[in-house]
Amino acid sequence: MLTIDEIANASNAKVLNGNADVKVKSYCIDSREFNKEDFFIPILGEKVDGHDYILDVVKKGAIGFFISKNYIKKDEIIKNSININKNICIIEVQDTTQALYDIAIYNRKKNIDIPIVAVTGSVGKTSTREMIASVLSEKYNLLVTRKNFNSIVGLPLMILELDNQDIGVLEAGIDHIGEMDILSNILKPDVCVITKIGVAHIGIFGSQEKIFEEKVKIANNIKGIKALIINQDDKFLSKLKDEKYNIIRYSLNDVEDKVVNENSLEFKTKIYDEMCNITINQIGEHNIQNALSAIKVAEVFKMEPEKIISGIKKYKNFNGRMQIKKIKNNISIIDDTYNASIDSIKSGLVTINELKAKRKIIVLGDMFELGDFSKEIHLKTGELFKEIKCDILYTFGNEAKNIALTAKKYIEEVRCFDDMEDLQNDIVKNMKDGDIIYFKASNGMKLSKIVNNILEM
Repeated sequence: MLTIDEIANASNAKVLNGNADVKVKSYCIDSREFNKEDFFIPILGEKVDGHDYILDVVKKGAIGFFISKNYIKKDEIIKNSININKNICIIEVQDTTQALYDIAIYNRKKNIDIPIVAVTGSVGKTSTREMIASVLSEKYNLLVTRKNFNSIVGLPLMILELDNQDIGVLEAGIDHIGEMDILSNILKPDVCVITKIGVAHIGIFGSQEKIFEEKVKIANNIKGIKALIINQDDKFLSKLKDEKYNIIRYSLNDVEDKVVNENSLEFKTKIYDEMCNITINQIGEHNIQNALSAIKVAEVFKMEPEKIISGIKKYKNFNGRMQIKKIKNNISIIDDTYNASIDSIKSGLVTINELKAKRKIIVLGDMFELGDFSKEIHLKTGELFKEIKCDILYTFGNEAKNIALTAKKYIEEVRCFDDMEDLQNDIVKNMKDGDIIYFKASNGMKLSKIVNNILEM
């Protein structure tokens, strides 16, 4: 834990009020998620200025807060805050976002002996992070990214929780060029895992090559163990060569005797050069890749094979990620609505193709943040059905109609909808005994509402 004095010194700031020896246990940037005695960091966003919520958190029991030197209502906020709590800790900074970075960098240096595993990539960051954490937690006390705290402001908050853990397993996500430089400098990771170079955010970055260049920057400040663990099946990552780090590669070619069950996957692969039987109590081929990366991380930390196998078996996914739910008439609903890219859709479709069912119904919605590439990528997604058995394809949204355009070459029954209620009614009307119904789209399409409505019927 950092003291108010340490926070002020790290951010080159001035303590305006409060006891400099007070220790801060936790930090918050969103007043809606505030807990008593949090230290509040008001971030200036595109639409909202966190300074407008300072008095709200002071009333709720904040231990202190940053305030920008140039905030127009600074004096008024300070006066009113002290009137509410005369002991409130107030630190004046030039820029609150930079101050967040500064104190995160300071806390990382303070806890530099705790190794960090940093996970990034275009697809599968969160599930890979959770698989690695499930394995490492069999032996070690971990700090693991909470919720979606993987961003340019979320990840520094996680670093501020680094204290007395054995290992940190932290996810790094970027939305713009230059952000990975900042995150790498804050993280100073010992092990970096890069899952895949896909087309997520390609509308912002402009090309997969540029996405690749940005993602690899996660290792710019690699230290200690200096292990870079990569998916050798990815055409961009496979070209990486050992330079300032030790490259460890994993591939689906390392897998033998794969068996896809209704709710699990079984296969064989090597751990420390010995073939082992692995069970994942989830479906989805991407989970095999996640397990392979987790094995490589566990080997770096010299974990026993039986604990690695146990950790993989205990892995649980989040809501909206390839979750199978049974309803009446032996109908299986597969909820994969958390997010979508062409790579994650391909993985999902391959999994559905391997499952047994009387009929397979696929529901796909728009993919976001593809910019000028959106039509092209949605059309390519439709081409995936050349290798996939599908009895009915539903598309939802204007962009997803392009999936239908190419998928019609391979599927007899394709139905396009723009209205969610109409889509739901048609799915429900056409459901039959023994169906598998798979839902996938970017989170903003809200397909999870249909899933939940069907489950409640």
